[in-house]
Amino acid sequence: MKIRKLLRILHRDFGYFIVGMTIVYALSGIYLNHRHDFNPDYKIFITDFRVELPALEELSAEDVEEALVSVNEDVIYKKHYINNEGQIKVFIKNGEAVINPNTGEGVMQYLQRRPFIYSLNKLHRASIGTLWKWVSDIMAVILIFVAVSGIFLLKGKRGFNRWGWWFMAAGIVVPLIFALLYI
Repeated sequence: MKIRKLLRILHRDFGYFIVGMTIVYALSGIYLNHRHDFNPDYKIFITDFRVELPALEELSAEDVEEALVSVNEDVIYKKHYINNEGQIKVFIKNGEAVINPNTGEGVMQYLQRRPFIYSLNKLHRASIGTLWKWVSDIMAVILIFVAVSGIFLLKGKRGFNRWGWWFMAAGIVVPLIFALLYI
């Protein structure tokens, strides 16, 4: 079997294999690229509310917990304290609430995972364990193989020797320019 034919077969089959993984990496990569614009892993919920509370002297952890559960039944109370401004600061799972004890008005802020995107981002970062890190490394090697083998597949005026090397050079130069300018 000629080397070009073997390269075509391997390039095709490995190419099919990595299409799905590349789409997953590309989607999560878009989200991670914009992590300074918004949180790609969590959505922030802010809820204004008003509750009835007993006087501060009589206020117990159960009273605070009941008040927050009346606002959102999924809230998991951890603890609370009275801050320097006399506000009730409440720690809840994945967030916090601040309640004015005089008016009962408060603001609750908490994070909730973006279900699908959170998982994709964990995969992208290779932060789910050693096995996935190796799977990720194998995918990177396959991507390198597909990229390099693709160089040798086309002949003629659109082949690597006459046309392709310009695009490959551009693909190397563009990230180098950004690295030199911004790093």
